[in-house]
Amino acid sequence: MNKQKIKKLLIANRGEIACKIIQRAKKLNILTLAIYSDLDIDSLHTKLADEAIHIKGFLVSETYMNGNLIIQIAKKHKANAIHPGYGLLSENADFIENVEKNKLIFIGPNSNLVRNMGEKDKAKTLMEKAGLPVVPGYHGNKQEIKYLTNKANQVGYPLLVKARSGGGGRGMRIAENKNDFSIAFQEASNEAKTNFNDSNCILEKYIPKARHIEIQIFADKFGNVVHLFDRDCSLQRRQQKVIEEAPSPNLNNEIQHFLGELSVKAARAIKYLGAGTIEFIADIQNGIDKNKIYFMEMNTRIQVEHPVTEAITSTNLIDWQLKIANGEKLPVSQNDIKINGWAFEARLYAEDVNKNFLPQSGKIYHLKFPDTLNHPNCIVETGTKSGDNITPFYDPMIAKVIAHGNDRNAAIKHLINYLSEIEIAGITTNLDLLIKLLNNKNVKDGEVTTKFIEENIKFLINNEIDDRFKALVGVVIFKALKIISTNTLSDLYIWKPNVYPLKISMKEKEILYKIVCYSPNEIEIEFNKKIFLFSSIIINQSRIEAYLKGKNINLSFQSIKDINSGDQIFTFFTKQHTFEVINKSLLQSKENYINNLEDSIIAPMHGIVKIKKIKANSKVKKGDVLFILEAMKMEFSLTSPRDGIIERIFIIDGQQVSDKMKLLSLKK
Repeated sequence: MNKQKIKKLLIANRGEIACKIIQRAKKLNILTLAIYSDLDIDSLHTKLADEAIHIKGFLVSETYMNGNLIIQIAKKHKANAIHPGYGLLSENADFIENVEKNKLIFIGPNSNLVRNMGEKDKAKTLMEKAGLPVVPGYHGNKQEIKYLTNKANQVGYPLLVKARSGGGGRGMRIAENKNDFSIAFQEASNEAKTNFNDSNCILEKYIPKARHIEIQIFADKFGNVVHLFDRDCSLQRRQQKVIEEAPSPNLNNEIQHFLGELSVKAARAIKYLGAGTIEFIADIQNGIDKNKIYFMEMNTRIQVEHPVTEAITSTNLIDWQLKIANGEKLPVSQNDIKINGWAFEARLYAEDVNKNFLPQSGKIYHLKFPDTLNHPNCIVETGTKSGDNITPFYDPMIAKVIAHGNDRNAAIKHLINYLSEIEIAGITTNLDLLIKLLNNKNVKDGEVTTKFIEENIKFLINNEIDDRFKALVGVVIFKALKIISTNTLSDLYIWKPNVYPLKISMKEKEILYKIVCYSPNEIEIEFNKKIFLFSSIIINQSRIEAYLKGKNINLSFQSIKDINSGDQIFTFFTKQHTFEVINKSLLQSKENYINNLEDSIIAPMHGIVKIKKIKANSKVKKGDVLFILEAMKMEFSLTSPRDGIIERIFIIDGQQVSDKMKLLSLKK
């Protein structure tokens, strides 16, 4: 670097992006200062940084989004620059303005640019003036529900209600018809208030058959602006991206060139500085047409999916951010930027695909990523390790896996191979979904829309385990139970083998095994009227191999004992599936399940509950919103399962609740 202005960099973030920023800053000989909450005391980013400062608390509002305190920490510890990463304070114009007033360097555009682009209503107006087409809708200031309902009826349904501030899929709801609008607006507005401290929303005509295409741009203070081509982020759930790729599939050179030039033109028009992404939505009802591609919003920060752009352009965009913030010129011109191959990114989330992608929290007792020496075309970016807790207070992303190949098919193959070797236990993730998506023919052909996952969810959650693996599970658990002593097997089984019953729980279903142990290396498993005879069994602490009908079959696994129930919990790993098996403790009393779930509201996950205007003995109707659950920076409406009268409320407003906690009971 030239004469250095950034002496010490405070990273106002956590997780994998904080780790990456710290690593890149060190490469550029910049000292690093991390911050961490009560829950992140042992996190990776705190260990990587030159210095780490504890901020008391665990809520993002009192820690990672406590802008005034973060600036005080920077000044006290002589950090003269702040990198916000993405999310959190990265697009908070008031915070950035405060950074500027304190004469600190903010790694990103100035507060005026962020404010204008962060408020999507202003952004649309500015981009219209710059010549970009925008999605039909309403982006005015009036927020009265009656006025907005009339506007929604004018725009037509389906309709997207979207927070005017922030990003990351927060504060977005779809109203399919006029009856859905009021609750969609209320939920989007509440979530926007929680995440961005701004409840205002805009309305957009929802495009049912769409692709999400975005252009990465960079600009320096000398007026140089470049684009680094396009990314496709159409594979989404809950308006949040799951798998991204660069460049976009089935996009001809004319449209690619058109969108790139259009984005550079827009960046020049607003005198942009630093890294930014201009997001477009393409109406592909009748195929992709450059006249039916609309500006959605501009993100004034580095994005989660930036590594796919780095992979195909051989760049490091965090380095660029730091250099531009140091007052340097862009290191390359537009003609120097070429596309090399293809890249994919898969986001590994703690979420239950089978429960409408409900975020999960808990302890990861085992996490193993494949050896990169065996996967030279893949990298993993993570801030998570074995032993870490995924909490309901932060984003549930565990890691990003990025694969690069000479062409699209090669990149997909590399990514599947890598994902197939990941082992994670203790928490439910979307790993199986990622593998299934990448193996899907439509995905391989690039024929997807933003609703592809939603429309194919029945296929995507059909994760039936091969019976051979189910049978081998029986061998593992039988061995683990140590029912018999291997020293006495020859005496015990010389005349007639004993049959051992074994009942386990797999995917919330019980399986009854009948097990015959002929010898330590020869075991017969029977279940569902099928018999499997395994021979040459080799088992160690984390892997079993055996022969079945002359063919080798194997499983990796991990196990842990639940200290509360006494259950032994096994997690098994195949190339296609990660699945959990529970061997119930024989000492455990009969399970005390709630007999009639229609008489109760149960917390679906950990979080903080806000109680609506309800009280005991008040009447409610089926579908009435009784609670709002805040978790993973999102809001979920908990509704009455039937008409009835509130018998009892078991919690207080603002209480932190745990998974499966009973919140309310109803009576007739």
